[in-house]
Amino acid sequence: MNISSRGRYGLRAMCELAMSAEETKLSLRTIASNQDLPLRYMEHLFAQLKSAGLVESSRGAQGGYSLARRPEEITVREVVSALEGEPSVLSCAGQSCEDECPRMESCLTKPLWEQIDLVASDLMSRITLADLLAGNIPNRKENE
Repeated sequence: MNISSRGRYGLRAMCELAMSAEETKLSLRTIASNQDLPLRYMEHLFAQLKSAGLVESSRGAQGGYSLARRPEEITVREVVSALEGEPSVLSCAGQSCEDECPRMESCLTKPLWEQIDLVASDLMSRITLADLLAGNIPNRKENE
């Protein structure tokens, strides 16, 4: 599965918000600086995150961004999907493969890609921002 910089940067930014106090709003400049991310890029990502209902914003001297829900309630999959659409190993493993691959009916490897997609999607659905902050990643091998 290839998660682009949109998903990776967006997840880092969401973790930054999750680390701040619930009442605290962070400016995009602060988030970008703390996570060493491009401010212009953050502006585009946060427009999508806000549209997806994952962050809230307010203007003014005390304005900025905050999570729309508690970190325990926002999954990695929600963040990645908001920024990239449904992640998939290969486009043929997704729902729209009928038009993309003339070998779909005879492809012996398609079930493998579909299974990998299911496992990855399930894992991202089970891990929340709170889990990331606490280092609670299921089946993570220690000392690798």
